[in-house]
Amino acid sequence: MKIIYSCALVVLLSACASTKKEASTSLPTLGSKEEQLAYNVKKYPKDTVALTKLTTLHMQQYEANGNLFFLNQVLTSYEELLRRQPYNYDALLQFYRLNLFKALITNKYDMAHWQKFYQQQPFLQSTDIAPPVYMELLLADKDSLSGDERIDILQKTIKANPNFVNGYLALTAMYASRDKMQLSSFLLETANKYSPNNLEILAPLNEFRVESFFDKLCQSDISTELEQAFTDYKLLAKNAPENAYHHLQLSTVLRLMGRMRMSSFSAKKAASISAEFQGPLAEAQFWSGNNQAVTEYFATKDVHHLNTDDLYLNILFNVVNFNWQQVAALMDEYISRDDISFYGILYGAHAYKMLGQEDIAQQITTKGLAKITLKPWQQQMLNFASQQITGKQLMAESKNKCDASEAHFIQGLQAMQIGKMAEFEQHMTEVVELKIYPFYEYAGAKSIIKRLKSVAP
Repeated sequence: MKIIYSCALVVLLSACASTKKEASTSLPTLGSKEEQLAYNVKKYPKDTVALTKLTTLHMQQYEANGNLFFLNQVLTSYEELLRRQPYNYDALLQFYRLNLFKALITNKYDMAHWQKFYQQQPFLQSTDIAPPVYMELLLADKDSLSGDERIDILQKTIKANPNFVNGYLALTAMYASRDKMQLSSFLLETANKYSPNNLEILAPLNEFRVESFFDKLCQSDISTELEQAFTDYKLLAKNAPENAYHHLQLSTVLRLMGRMRMSSFSAKKAASISAEFQGPLAEAQFWSGNNQAVTEYFATKDVHHLNTDDLYLNILFNVVNFNWQQVAALMDEYISRDDISFYGILYGAHAYKMLGQEDIAQQITTKGLAKITLKPWQQQMLNFASQQITGKQLMAESKNKCDASEAHFIQGLQAMQIGKMAEFEQHMTEVVELKIYPFYEYAGAKSIIKRLKSVAP
């Protein structure tokens, strides 16, 4: 989330307000036309037609050149236009906006004057434009304001004008930098109410929403929220078709909805735009059951150059395809990383158990767990894997359907280890029926069941 410049100067100050133009939008040259309009303005002091045309001409000159001379020229024209038409709302808006731009150029701003002007024109508060208090932030010397002071100004900014989008975005960024994600999300939700379907708001808002979905899906029904996120990301992808990240986020939302083929399609689109999303595409292919595509992806990769997420995917992919030797070959590299997950250790250790190498399984478990702090539920999963508690006891410790999904998966793996294939298949079926779509265990169990059915007599 960043402050973005446009409209010759700064969008931070307002939405890119359009300028009234004549049928011909070509930039006029200084000379006869301007002189004739200026003459008519002087000759007919009550007529605003020539003055409006002259103001438009000056605005075109300013937009083409962007310097202070032309800015002052157009401001003079607007001053005269407002003298003749004091309730011309478009002229008032442009006059106010252009003076904000002038302040940024000159680094001078009469706060008291413009605060009075702003209060006298209440319609400005219904427009996506910066209130005067925002200039305290923009005109401050670099690093002269503390973070708390910046937050205070931004809070006053959105209070003064609840329709000023960049005020919300800037304040959201400040809170996000302090890990106050719930507050950041609330601000974006509020901004979205004032400015619905604004792409600048929808993009960061839906990032927060997607992150929250992973926390909510274990406890409650999020189908309505997912549908809204789906609608929003379709809009984002439609309006910014070359933004790979929007397509990738759409893929994630579709996965959360259980629409795996559509998720894979969106991931393909993201990867076609940006090669950095080849890994997420392989992940989407794993969820859609395209083992060949996943195999081909990893066949071209040096394990030492894979990021840790891709390495984990490679481990689990080989676990669900019973490639125990391949999993073992990946584990030394995996536990050498600092950003490993508990589940990568757990499932990697299982591969060594399947190879009859219990001592190595214990070694990598000990080494890997030294790098992470276990959550209470993960400790219970580890207790079961090390046969300190039974499957029944493990299920009793599960607090939600996400825990239950993981519990069935690890029980299934253990059942396979001791040759109880019917029990193995039943546990994997339970995982699939729980429908925790974004969990690796769901994708893995679905792949296993498909494999078992393909080899059934």
